[in-house]
Amino acid sequence: MDPKLKRRISKILITLVLMTFTFILLIPFIWVVLMSVRTTGDILSNPYGLPKLIRWQNYYQLMFDPQIRFYRYFINSVIVTGGAIVLTLTLSCLGGYGFGRKRFVFKYRGVLLIILLFSLMLPRQAMYIPQFVMMSKYGLLNTRISLILLYTAFAVTMSTYLMQTYFSQLPEEFEESARIDGANDLQIFWHIMLPLARPVIATLIIFNFMTFWNELLIALTMVTKSELRTLPLAMMNFIGENRADYGMGAASLVVGMLPVVILYVALSERFVQGMTAGAIKG
Repeated sequence: MDPKLKRRISKILITLVLMTFTFILLIPFIWVVLMSVRTTGDILSNPYGLPKLIRWQNYYQLMFDPQIRFYRYFINSVIVTGGAIVLTLTLSCLGGYGFGRKRFVFKYRGVLLIILLFSLMLPRQAMYIPQFVMMSKYGLLNTRISLILLYTAFAVTMSTYLMQTYFSQLPEEFEESARIDGANDLQIFWHIMLPLARPVIATLIIFNFMTFWNELLIALTMVTKSELRTLPLAMMNFIGENRADYGMGAASLVVGMLPVVILYVALSERFVQGMTAGAIKG
């Protein structure tokens, strides 16, 4: 067989396999979108069928019905997720830079890094009760600040480790050249190191955004006031023991997924660079 023809057939087969795999992954998303424009009766009569009548009123009711006011839960999630991401990135970038660069040598540096990594082994569920007691003691229950602090505490360890790994691979010449030009440590960090770390920062933003945006158990434990609930808690209102509105529940899922999809599309190129950065030494 002609080598060119063989390569072409191989590419076609690989493309077909990838397209099939992609379609299988998209089936749940397509199904949820179709459910979001159907009534509960229509869904129960034929769960996997097409909508008999497209009901866009589900989205209008979801966002503007005064009894639902889904937008306020959306705003709560934006505030909590945005605050936690800013705090996580600030701490992890500074910590990763300090642990990753050889010139920052201080006592117990290795021990502190080991303790930091050891915290990854602790199960989150074992810390819920101590966290609840601590937040209660400091009067932070039923506040967005409690969620921001706890989300940051969970994410900062892994984020710092990834930043430390990336910063440790950057050549020392970048800092030496900037220092010769008269730059201080803060200027080197802000104008040179952080721009070089954009792929990893984009990766951390996507991963942490998905984690914070979809988190349920901590929010369920720390927040009991309805006006402070985040999106995952609000979605539980549509499906419960005494109520089951599958159409509205599916519409809330679609609205909750949109920010994640938009963020990934916006940062997808940086995300791929960040995922492969660890395999290449500078």
